[in-house]
Amino acid sequence: MKRHLTWILLLLALLVGALPGAAAAGTEKMTVIFYDEVSQSYGPPTVTDRINLTLDGEPLIPEDVPALAYYPAGSVNGRTLVPVRLISEALDASVTWVPETRQIVILREGSTIVLTAGSATALVDGRVEALPDGVPAGGVKWEGKESTMVPLRFVSEQLGAQVEWQGDTATVAITSPKEEPQQPEVTPDPTQPEDGDLGWITDLDFDEEDQTFTITADHTPKYRIVDLGDRLAIDLLGAVYAPAVGKDLALQVESDAIEQIRCSQHGDDLGYGYPHTLRVVLDLASGVSYAQNLAVSSGGDQVRVSVTEVPEQPEVPPLDPSKITIAIDPGHGGNQPGAVYPDADGNDVKEKDLTLPMSLMLADILEDRGYNVVLTRTGDDSVSLADRAKMANAAGAELFVSIHCNALDRTDYEGIFTYYYPNSTRGEALAKQVQAGVVEATGGIGRGTPSANFQVLRETTMPAVLVETGFMTHPGELARLCDPNYQQKIALGIANGIDAYLNTRT
Repeated sequence: MKRHLTWILLLLALLVGALPGAAAAGTEKMTVIFYDEVSQSYGPPTVTDRINLTLDGEPLIPEDVPALAYYPAGSVNGRTLVPVRLISEALDASVTWVPETRQIVILREGSTIVLTAGSATALVDGRVEALPDGVPAGGVKWEGKESTMVPLRFVSEQLGAQVEWQGDTATVAITSPKEEPQQPEVTPDPTQPEDGDLGWITDLDFDEEDQTFTITADHTPKYRIVDLGDRLAIDLLGAVYAPAVGKDLALQVESDAIEQIRCSQHGDDLGYGYPHTLRVVLDLASGVSYAQNLAVSSGGDQVRVSVTEVPEQPEVPPLDPSKITIAIDPGHGGNQPGAVYPDADGNDVKEKDLTLPMSLMLADILEDRGYNVVLTRTGDDSVSLADRAKMANAAGAELFVSIHCNALDRTDYEGIFTYYYPNSTRGEALAKQVQAGVVEATGGIGRGTPSANFQVLRETTMPAVLVETGFMTHPGELARLCDPNYQQKIALGIANGIDAYLNTRT
């Protein structure tokens, strides 16, 4: 706590004092909330500078959280943070978020950048690189919107772009990488290795008893591992596998950890400097990750992937098969308190202590109406986001409802949001019914039904919503959220929304 307070005081001192070029005269101020990876919660509001962006002379405008200046403790030099998807896709790179390791994987033309939230270093094509001033990637909230932000200059330059600071307008000007002159296309014969290759892949085999996948070559294989969260890619450099030439192969396996194994023969398009590369992809079962459940080893002419541990399936209480099952997820719990704000008496109120009673009330209402109910927690327990989704999936739930309380960097904003997963038609329909039910039952202010890439919405297999029941930063709304009678109204409104959705679905 002392260290966190010291960080806040230093940051405030920097903001009040003389600022560098990143804070030119007239720079627009904004108030944001940074996510703290140590406490796994958002910190206090922070005032900083809004930064403008251009790409090749044209404005580059984020849809959610704007680019902003981040001032490391003890430094007067600001670093620009920008939404990762905005800058990556603007520079023709793809982005993958790996929730298990809280890593951001950026891929472009065979180059791989891996940033870990809260870490002062990054991996660039397997090399450890220090981030400038140790400024890490991480989550940022602004005016109810949330985005994963990354250091702009570092990511842009690693992707081959040029970055220039224009202090008079507080603008970062990005210039796209120059296109290399196109060389005449030479079509290699993909049926056999070339002089620059290392040799053949001779066999792919999965041993069901040992739960080990073995790649055998006629040489000592050289390979790279790309952790994609729900997939593990192994690139065999300078290698040709004749059965995979011209088509994608799929190897069906009997495993609780690996769903299938696929391979495709590439030329030099993956950027490793060899005429050919064989990419082998392991599609992982739900809840399985490379870091937690697999091990890769090599020796002689083989590369082996072994299943070290299969995640236990969550326990599901006995359910009546004739009834519809609803999964209820009380947000946070245990060592993850969520938002914490003082009530009128100065006592700290924790989000986890509000979401649980509302969820238990909702469970009682739904059970009285004839539903099966599965709760992801029934006490003050620490449950991972992945396990919450797995429990709902294992129960075969028809619907999933996660209950939370909101917070903002201002005390005059209140209201109710209900989120659904992007492009989920059924999720959107459920969100609208639940939102309408809660607003009607409570008389609260309806703020809408936006979509969001929340893990519990993404990894559940049924229509899923996340209800932000009100703002703990609004004194009046916090008082209502603490009132059991108001909590009961919220629960009743959610139940009514569930009924309405189930009664109108086609």
